[in-house]
Amino acid sequence: MQKKRILRLCCAVLMVSLSACEYEDDFPAGVGEGNIEAIVLNEGRIGTNMGAISVLYRNGMVSPDVFRVVNNRPLGDVAQSITMINGKYFIALNNSKKIEIVNSTTFESEGTILYTQAGLPRQIVAISDTTAIVSDLLSNNVSGVDLPSQLVRIRTVPPYGTPLEYIVIRKWVEYMEVADHKLFGITAKGVYVFDLENITLEGSRMIEEVYNEEVTKTCKLLKDKNGKIWALMNERDKGKLTAILLKCIDPQTEKVVTTYRLPFVSKNEAKEGDVTGTISYNRTDMDATKTLIYFSVRTCKPGLPNDSQQSIYTLNTDDGTFKLHRHVPGVDMMYGCGVSPQGEVYICDCLDYSAQRGYIRHYKESGNVESYRVGIYPNQVYFPESSEVQ
Repeated sequence: MQKKRILRLCCAVLMVSLSACEYEDDFPAGVGEGNIEAIVLNEGRIGTNMGAISVLYRNGMVSPDVFRVVNNRPLGDVAQSITMINGKYFIALNNSKKIEIVNSTTFESEGTILYTQAGLPRQIVAISDTTAIVSDLLSNNVSGVDLPSQLVRIRTVPPYGTPLEYIVIRKWVEYMEVADHKLFGITAKGVYVFDLENITLEGSRMIEEVYNEEVTKTCKLLKDKNGKIWALMNERDKGKLTAILLKCIDPQTEKVVTTYRLPFVSKNEAKEGDVTGTISYNRTDMDATKTLIYFSVRTCKPGLPNDSQQSIYTLNTDDGTFKLHRHVPGVDMMYGCGVSPQGEVYICDCLDYSAQRGYIRHYKESGNVESYRVGIYPNQVYFPESSEVQ
């Protein structure tokens, strides 16, 4: 029995080693030249330290794991999000329990913030010139043990050190946004509201009409050009999905002021192009003008196995009109979505979620689609140019 255990362990180690070598051998030597079109964050398979930054250049070159090439070490385990703060990339690495700070030009590491207690960093948002708040996947209930959820305060200027504060809260926060000198964080029970100078459980309020669920927790909180906060929700009637809702929060009054509804057509009555449903783990983003919200739906496409296809829709927040942006057939595992400053959609395609390298599908305005092979489980697209147009 002992020999069998040892043999299984050796085989597992060998498989991980071989997969890592195969992955690294595919990398081009060096970072490459040319202007950067987009930065892609790849989550990587848990437990393998294969979180990675991929760089897409305008000349068509792709560097799948630029951080590893430049720093001669892996980025970390389970890369969750990348945020530009003070001209540097702050990357949350969930299973490594750390924040990596990366030079946005050279991709050299400029610091690492290691958690000193339990935590699973998720999203990062700056709340001042020198500090940021990190949301956390630490659950209220892990293996039957009652644990509090938390937000984590970090420094965004050197010396980065360790986290400044672990803020105990009752509900697990996913995405966050700052507006009107307040921090908004969406949970399964509502949207937390904190004054920036008093981010505490005692000082929090909850907007209960807006919340996420398992299949919408991947949707961002979005801030429009007027400083209003938007969130996507699924409408249900007796457990059946009936529509997508886009709800707008006035950060000053902390109330929902507008709701726009995109109803679903029954599959029995649907004609080609009709919206028949939503997708699991939807994603949202906004265009550079902070007017259009992009999200995914299922539309009727007769002749397909399930008579539907994935499509991108937009909501114009100025007048409340919904519009089909384009169909994206063939993408079954969308793991992230981003909209470029030019209004073109980039989708993170994880293929069959089998720990192989995924693709970025770039849907061009011309109608053409370009594909770029990146890292394992691409989950976020960031456009350096976007900081110039905001």
